[in-house]
Amino acid sequence: MKVQMIWNFVLCMGLFFFLHDKGHAQVKTREELMAEREMLKSEMKSKEAEDRKSKMQKLEAPKPSGVASVDELAGNSTDMLTSTREINVQVPEMYKRTIGETVEGVTDVTVKKPTMEELMALSASISKQIKAVSDGSDAVAGASGDIKKASPLQAPKASKSLNYSREVMALVGPELELNLKVVNNLIETLRSSNNH
Repeated sequence: MKVQMIWNFVLCMGLFFFLHDKGHAQVKTREELMAEREMLKSEMKSKEAEDRKSKMQKLEAPKPSGVASVDELAGNSTDMLTSTREINVQVPEMYKRTIGETVEGVTDVTVKKPTMEELMALSASISKQIKAVSDGSDAVAGASGDIKKASPLQAPKASKSLNYSREVMALVGPELELNLKVVNNLIETLRSSNNH
């Protein structure tokens, strides 16, 4: 229940930045945006984030177990994993294009700045994935109950598949949260540079 509340909060925050008119949003100064970005860069380069990415790369989708709800959840989890891997490639690229340097601090002013529409689309995509994780978390209990009703031959495969789904959600959830914070910072940075 607590995890769902957190995901719903993160989703609401993402949608807030996506839908909220810039005239009504609380405007941060360039210095505040820079300080926030420095914290986010540290978080992106942290050992925890690197470990998460490494684990995500190693995960492989399980074979069908024969328990419909578990197999559907595993399929959805694989979609979440694939989308998060793609987002993990897009966010550093958007960062570089918006800020003019890589997350590692290497200057690159030759890139074309992203449009507000590109950043908003990425924010919406991340928010959609956060919602998918929330929905997946809700489906775990039902799938777990279905495993108890499964045949002795299906239950071990289904349990393994459910563990895969749980692991995917545990990894992609924090990753998506971090990516959404970074993109929202980039949106505010682009707004602030367009206003001056």
